[in-house]
Amino acid sequence: MSLNVNTGSNEDFKYEMNDLTVLYYGAKYTFQDILDDPNGSFKVKKIIRGYLRKDLDPDTTLESLFYYMQPGDEAYMVFEQLKTKIRLSVPATRKKLFGGTERIYKEEIWKLADLAALTPEEKKRRGILIQEIQISKLGLMTFTV
Repeated sequence: MSLNVNTGSNEDFKYEMNDLTVLYYGAKYTFQDILDDPNGSFKVKKIIRGYLRKDLDPDTTLESLFYYMQPGDEAYMVFEQLKTKIRLSVPATRKKLFGGTERIYKEEIWKLADLAALTPEEKKRRGILIQEIQISKLGLMTFTV
């Protein structure tokens, strides 16, 4: 497993990691960060330049793209082919030991289709926070550029 973390203030969700089967990108990572990273995946950079760059501002974060993504968007079709999953924090309630409830955040991993099916208003109403984008290396391998 390799880890490539940007250091600095308030950049906890700005990272790129990988293991045997998945590439992990922090939600605050921008497309320009991905393109500028000398250790990043060449094929991911090629896909961004070839399919996504013309429609996106380079300073767009992954979180913003996936939050507003709708089925049928070109970016949706690209990331669907890459077998992308999204790690989120979703609010939930938990019973306390001596009665009452408290609000907590549960971490969940969703498929791209499930997240894109919700409107941005529905995501906001439900309190969904996007933390990480997970791209399958198998999906990346089978994607033809």
